[in-house]
Amino acid sequence: MTSDRLILKRPRSGLAPLPILVSIPHYDTEALPQIGDEDYSEPWFRTFAYGFADTFVGDLYSDLHHHGATVLATPISRIFVDLNRRRADFQQENGIVRSTRGVVRTHTIRDTPIFTHDLRSDELEERLVHFYDPYYAMLDQLLRQIRTTHGYALLLDAHTGSPRRMLDYQVIIGTRHGATSHDAIGGMIDTIFTQHGFEVHHNISGYAGGNIVRTYGQPETESIHALQLEINASLLMTTPRQEFIAQISRGETPSKNHENIARLRACLQEVITVLPNVLMTLHPSP
Repeated sequence: MTSDRLILKRPRSGLAPLPILVSIPHYDTEALPQIGDEDYSEPWFRTFAYGFADTFVGDLYSDLHHHGATVLATPISRIFVDLNRRRADFQQENGIVRSTRGVVRTHTIRDTPIFTHDLRSDELEERLVHFYDPYYAMLDQLLRQIRTTHGYALLLDAHTGSPRRMLDYQVIIGTRHGATSHDAIGGMIDTIFTQHGFEVHHNISGYAGGNIVRTYGQPETESIHALQLEINASLLMTTPRQEFIAQISRGETPSKNHENIARLRACLQEVITVLPNVLMTLHPSP
């Protein structure tokens, strides 16, 4: 099912749904319907959104419903609405929003306006009601359904990280330092990726888990585990890290590293297959 707000993929017919919900909050780069080329302050900002997408994230995670997981994503670029931030994570003055990071981006990190017009706080509120709130409402609904069926649930918040920010880290597992998920779950994911030849780290600063993990990870009180998985996008492309931003600014798409993408897809499919047994062990039937 698709809409202008959500992309929801359920397990195919005849496949028993697993207790796993995959969230992809930075799935695509679509602009809002009312945003046109003339709304950007500089011509190259038309492709700016791609630099904030999770590069090739769909190549890794979007078909995990074929293996029994439920997948939720959004087509809207996080420049316009960043679903992995707190709803109130923005600055405003006299009713005008000004934000370089947070739930919306109006300026670059160098404080250059991205758009030709100011964003009013009432416009942002309308945007959040239309795009942000439905995503969290659907997360709530799906997790309740999974927990009702299985007695527990795992929310896997799925990302590919910027090659510039992640540096040489290949895979990072974020659990808010163990607060949002049992160690056995992250440990099993670590083992699988390591066996496939990838280096894994946990709770690196800046990647310990965003708002989605923080909101839903309540393993002790709600039997809901939440874990953020960051895979360095440099693994998915043949474009060198130092060329990535320059290429994006020219409106070009990096070349895919199909071999690594296949290896990582195999890791994720194994993760989806193995984790239900880990969850069952952590939450035995009474």
